[in-house]
Amino acid sequence: MRTNSSAMTDTPSKDVICVLGMHRSGTSCLVGSLQNAGLQLGKHHTENKYNRKGNRENQDIVDINDAVLDYNGGSWENIPHTLHYSEEHLAAARAIISAFPAGIRWGFKDPRTLLTWPLWQEALQGNYLRVGIFRHPLAVAASLGYRQGSAAMSEQQALQIWQHYNKKLLAEYKRSPFPILCFDWEESLFHEKLNVVHGQLGLPPLGEHNRFYNPGLKNYDSHDLSIIPWKQRQLYKKLKGIAV
Repeated sequence: MRTNSSAMTDTPSKDVICVLGMHRSGTSCLVGSLQNAGLQLGKHHTENKYNRKGNRENQDIVDINDAVLDYNGGSWENIPHTLHYSEEHLAAARAIISAFPAGIRWGFKDPRTLLTWPLWQEALQGNYLRVGIFRHPLAVAASLGYRQGSAAMSEQQALQIWQHYNKKLLAEYKRSPFPILCFDWEESLFHEKLNVVHGQLGLPPLGEHNRFYNPGLKNYDSHDLSIIPWKQRQLYKKLKGIAV
């Protein structure tokens, strides 16, 4: 059994870009924008019931993340208290990585990666850059409720999950800063900041003709901080404070 390894130091060569963020928080939009700027995603979903342009996820990566969470007695919504992973999990992650030719800039996103990051950190051996994104907790809770349908979780449960994921996002940023975007920004500001991040990642900016984002991608929106529970309100303010 392998345990959560200590943080590794990034090396100058950064072929892989990892998108980190909570479910329903703009991760698909972000990775789709990076793809439009030339980032390779390998095989990925281009159609999804709840994402009009597809969630852009590699199912093999999702399956590994689900397997690791299940190995720890949890899931994406029933977050385990500790994280262990096996040699088989690590080998599977490395097999995905090695399938991309050396020197190819590629990337991936799966919100579960925030929970399983130690596995990917070890598998990537420092050859990565990270970029994060977050969204208003009530907008995420509403969007999760819509996605879950008749099995919808309560707003309280959704907010607790939001808190757990975004605490991990903030903790990773504090260990080693990386650019983080806010999906609540209005469209022009989002594109302005996104192009700044593209430059930081060594990717070209996007013009109006090749943008992935459009306002219709958002099922819900909210900016009212007064009605957010205290813990989520404080964390949301901290995230806005570190956003690019």
